[in-house]
Amino acid sequence: MGLAREKLQPAAGPLYGFDNRPVGVEGTITLPVTMGEFPRQVTHSAQFIVVKSESAYNAIFGRPLQSIFKAIASVPHLKMKFPTPVGIGEVRGNQKEAQSCYLRQAQPCPSVTLSIENFDLQNEDDLYRASPVED
Repeated sequence: MGLAREKLQPAAGPLYGFDNRPVGVEGTITLPVTMGEFPRQVTHSAQFIVVKSESAYNAIFGRPLQSIFKAIASVPHLKMKFPTPVGIGEVRGNQKEAQSCYLRQAQPCPSVTLSIENFDLQNEDDLYRASPVED
């Protein structure tokens, strides 16, 4: 998007990707987002979490953005509607593009197999085990 890294605000904690693996957070940034087409369009600022990860998606708009825009999404129709000062605006998705992104993102990742041959719970420290408080 051509934004300087200096515009990122620090952020802590991992974010988990579609494959449940932690993804390092680079920071957060607040950007203006315009939805709809003139004259039925609105612009609001939204905070985005920036991650460094391979993805078929440029951005993921979730419930917080829907709340900011007071939008109602219909996944089967690939459509989102929202109020504007001059009526109801809408954003339509492209079914072929959505399917392409989904298929690219859903490709299986190689799994890691861990060996548990010499795994013995009896040797664990008792400090970390749950124990009754009373008899």
